[in-house]
Amino acid sequence: MLTEGEILGAMEGGEGWPYALGPTPKDGALHADTWVSLSWSPGDSAVSHDVYFGDNFDDVNTGSENAFQGSQTSTYFVVGFPGFAYPDGLVPGTTYYWRIDEVNEAEPNSPWKGKVWSFSIPPKTAYNPIPGNGAKFIELDVKLSWTGGFGAKLHYVYFGDNFDDVNNAKGGLPQGTTTYTPGTLELDKTYYWRVDEFDAVKTYKGDVWSFTTARAGGGIKGEYFNNMDLRGTPVLTRIDPQINFYWNPGPNPPPGINEDSFSVRWTGELEAALSEPVTFITGSDDGVRLYFDGELIIDNWTDHDRTENRSQPIELVAGQTYAIVLEGYENTGEAEWQLYWSSPSMPRQLVPQAAMSPPIKAGSPKPSNRAVDVKQTQVLSWKPGDYAASHQVYFGTDGDAVKNATTSSPEYKGAKALGSESYDPGKLQWNTTYYWRIDEVNNVNPDSPWVGNLWSFTTANFLIVDDFEDYDIGNNEIWWAWKDGLGYAAHGKEPAYAGNGTGSAVGDESTASYCEETIVHSGRQSMPLFYDNSVLKYSEAQKTLTYPRDWTEKGVTMLTIWFRGDAANAAETLYVALNGSAVVSHDNPNAAQIEEWTEWNIDLQAFAGQGVNLANVNTIALGLGNKKNPVAGGSGTMYFDDIRLYPPAP
Repeated sequence: MLTEGEILGAMEGGEGWPYALGPTPKDGALHADTWVSLSWSPGDSAVSHDVYFGDNFDDVNTGSENAFQGSQTSTYFVVGFPGFAYPDGLVPGTTYYWRIDEVNEAEPNSPWKGKVWSFSIPPKTAYNPIPGNGAKFIELDVKLSWTGGFGAKLHYVYFGDNFDDVNNAKGGLPQGTTTYTPGTLELDKTYYWRVDEFDAVKTYKGDVWSFTTARAGGGIKGEYFNNMDLRGTPVLTRIDPQINFYWNPGPNPPPGINEDSFSVRWTGELEAALSEPVTFITGSDDGVRLYFDGELIIDNWTDHDRTENRSQPIELVAGQTYAIVLEGYENTGEAEWQLYWSSPSMPRQLVPQAAMSPPIKAGSPKPSNRAVDVKQTQVLSWKPGDYAASHQVYFGTDGDAVKNATTSSPEYKGAKALGSESYDPGKLQWNTTYYWRIDEVNNVNPDSPWVGNLWSFTTANFLIVDDFEDYDIGNNEIWWAWKDGLGYAAHGKEPAYAGNGTGSAVGDESTASYCEETIVHSGRQSMPLFYDNSVLKYSEAQKTLTYPRDWTEKGVTMLTIWFRGDAANAAETLYVALNGSAVVSHDNPNAAQIEEWTEWNIDLQAFAGQGVNLANVNTIALGLGNKKNPVAGGSGTMYFDDIRLYPPAP
């Protein structure tokens, strides 16, 4: 494998691309013949090519004598044919490796060692069984299939519920197709099957494969809301057998649920059927978000006609359970959601009912699993399992230690009562990965405790003033932190704060978080700020800081603010103020009209020069207009996200 340094070194040295590339057959291919004409595209400086070939990776990789096939000027090489290398033919069931080194004696960097490529000849035995060997949750009407062995003309299928009987079976009837329907099967039972291949000369006994049929029960908890943002108490909670719904036209949503403008959250646990990479696919109309073990893997929270979204392949371990959450909203028209999975040995199919169960383990971790750039004062939170009466918290920097910890381990951080699903680990280190686990406990249930999955996150290598991810309903709305011109009463809260006397209003009361959830720079939320300078002349929202207040920590020197405006906005001056009076304005007077997310970098000395003690910054304000010399102006809406403090670049 070529390293990045080798590639860049070659390119910077003026050699162009010196390595052989474009192998035929493709690297890792299955080649259904006993001879092959290898070919490749030459490197830019190549005059000749050293060819290495064999059935041993190490021999080819190290360039051993028995793997070296000679030097030549042509860019093809025949193998497995009389008169050429391997004249007796390539062997079915064997993987072969080859490498091309590019040679130019006039160049000091010659030869350029190529990557080792490979291809395989199919075996004489049957292979690639579907369902995969050891698969679970198989439907009772399954049709078995396989890929026929190399040169196979007929196939003998043996099937039963006893391994020894299937392994020792003889004298089956031949068939010409590579599919087999076993007939009526039983729930939650393991079956075995074997396929022998006949190539008109010899019969090749196949391996014994197995699968287990689906058990009764299973399903996933569905919570239905008569709004589009999963807000408040569900109107309906039930166990759905699968995520496979199409409503309006056709069957309407469940009783009590709006035909339009509703949302649903499905929460449960998923057991892996096989140990292999699995891809999840959603079908949706409209919005959809899929979380797997606390990590957001599909995110299309938009109005759209039926659309399919795919996750990256995720390595699963057979028998292990994973938390799964699928959220969706419907605006108008059809409402549709499906959840599929597929893998190398499992054709795309709806995730079966038997593979899912209602949520028993803790789920929905915050921060999400494997999150990065997490602030150093992060409070962890989660949602309880359905049977939990309390929680046991485990936390540390050693993943294995946290995964295997008990209540006597130093990673155990104590118990939390039901209703207190949060843990404050204190101030965390910069750029450090932390691991945590929540076990659910109910002493009256014999299955308790339910050991939680291992979650992780990595803290940022900068300070986060505000990423706007923590605001939500329940006296945690964004306007409690960012005080605006409306005050609490205008937002439907107690009038303890009457507003700051400016033309600003923050928040979006149409979303579940009261933040902007579509126009975001990173994460899931940003702060919308409406400004109207026609009467009150300038608009400002101010936050009182708790952490970070020391803006010299770790030698930070730069304040960064991401913002986005709109072409329809009035061209008001964009500014930031510290401690109420130290103001820095954006150098573009039309910044409020910029329609793309824009990074605004401010040297902290610009505030220090105005008398701000950077070791004790009390407040930060974002505003539009002229704070020191107010003049009546216009209005518009701005969005802010990811306010950070950075040390100097290395």
